[in-house]
Amino acid sequence: VETSKKKFIDHAKMSKKKGGLGMSASKAKKQADKLLGVTWDVGHLNIMRKQGFTKEDIIAETKKIAPLVKHVHLTDNFGYSDSHLPPGMGNVPTKEIMEQLEKKGALKDARAIVEAGPFATTFKQSPFPWTLSALGSPIYSAKMAPYWNQTMGMRGNYFEFPMAYMPEKHFSIYGSGFSLLPEELGGQMPGTQSRFTGTPNA
Repeated sequence: VETSKKKFIDHAKMSKKKGGLGMSASKAKKQADKLLGVTWDVGHLNIMRKQGFTKEDIIAETKKIAPLVKHVHLTDNFGYSDSHLPPGMGNVPTKEIMEQLEKKGALKDARAIVEAGPFATTFKQSPFPWTLSALGSPIYSAKMAPYWNQTMGMRGNYFEFPMAYMPEKHFSIYGSGFSLLPEELGGQMPGTQSRFTGTPNA
């Protein structure tokens, strides 16, 4: 990256007649710092584990590269293949990596992208809540409890209180299809009184 930046600055400082951009040295350096950097893919990084690297090695490499990071790809795996699981489902030290990047100021302008497409297509679930849970993100913007990792197991059972919001009377009147609707609405049940005045039809 540093070599690329130097080459960019040299080219940008050249006059336009010579094929350069005609920039001043300070402007060329500013543009090089803005445009050139590293995409830090934590899933690819974790695959180093099958070569004997440890969690501590991964965090140490993150510390070294942090000043050059422009993008972060968040994904999880178990260190053997690029599984593209949501963060928190494998053994990638995602939270520790993000903490190191934040300490070095790398997250100020960097974009973090969750790469869990296979999880979404296979399980038909968004990986977003899992990511928030893995990172210990608060639910509310006040940055205080409760946190997403405290609520993942608190979803209510489908059959827990169904009658509270699906009263039995609803099904006895209207049924689950159109057959029990009044005839004037396309059903098969004859009306017993006028829908307008309340007086009997017969």
